[in-house]
Amino acid sequence: MGEHENVLDFTAYKMRNLIEDLDKANRLDYANAVQHALDLYMLGEIDIGFANGWPYVLEDIEDINL
Repeated sequence: MGEHENVLDFTAYKMRNLIEDLDKANRLDYANAVQHALDLYMLGEIDIGFANGWPYVLEDIEDINL
C-alpha cells in the first residue's frame, strides 16, 4: 500500500461538485465539459488545477511558479 491511498482526491471531489452545481443551474454545456475533463483526469491523461474555484488543464507543470 502507498502512503497516500487513504487520502481523498480533492480534484475529483471538486469536479463532481462543480458538475452537480452546473447541472442544477441548467448549464449542461459546462457540466458536460467538466465531466469530460474529469474523465480524462481519472484516466491519467491530464492534470487539473484550480483558479478562483474553476478548473483548468495543467499543460506543463514545470512552467508553473507557485
